[in-house]
Amino acid sequence: MNSQSAIPACPAGRRNPQSALEKMNIQMIISGVGGQGVLLVTRIISDFALREGYPLIGSEDHGMSQRGGSVITYLKIGDFNSPLVKKGSADLLLSLERSEALKTLHYLRPSSNGQNGGLGFINASDPNYMNEPIRNYLREKGIEIHIFPADRIAVEMGSVQSTNIALIGFASAHPKFPFPHDKLRQSIDRVTPPKFREVSLKIFDKGFLEGEKSIRT
Repeated sequence: MNSQSAIPACPAGRRNPQSALEKMNIQMIISGVGGQGVLLVTRIISDFALREGYPLIGSEDHGMSQRGGSVITYLKIGDFNSPLVKKGSADLLLSLERSEALKTLHYLRPSSNGQNGGLGFINASDPNYMNEPIRNYLREKGIEIHIFPADRIAVEMGSVQSTNIALIGFASAHPKFPFPHDKLRQSIDRVTPPKFREVSLKIFDKGFLEGEKSIRT
């Protein structure tokens, strides 16, 4: 049996968003399984939104077990009233587990013109793990997906539990990713437990460098 819990709404802070951050209306899904740090990713992005003065609402959906069960977070940043993200309306997907990604792809919004649909980042070792019908669906809907072995980066850098941080770093290299790299790095510095902070920042930077090489080339 699944359980849902609401993420308390955060009203706009005292600081007004500036320049490029002036307007933000983002609906996003963060998916994975228990123990992968889905909720830490949620905290990092929530910290960013609060610090920049954006309203934030969301909810969490937990599977049967704490470790190994499905975990999904629905987040809305901007002018929204309901915390639920409807299927076909998400701008962004971050998935820490390949099978959970397949379960949540349908949340990404399609494009009316075959371009500029939703954007997704998935942790998986095999860049071709999706079958042809799924790849065809993504192409037809104008949905852009990037697959990155975040697990491998985390293991190589001696912190297997930091797959989530590697994936965020990778995503932050994409020009359409809505959260600035430097701002997310500051949020990681604030939110990550002290004993993991230094290695988390290094893994975040490594993920970003890998993203710059594969996404921007």
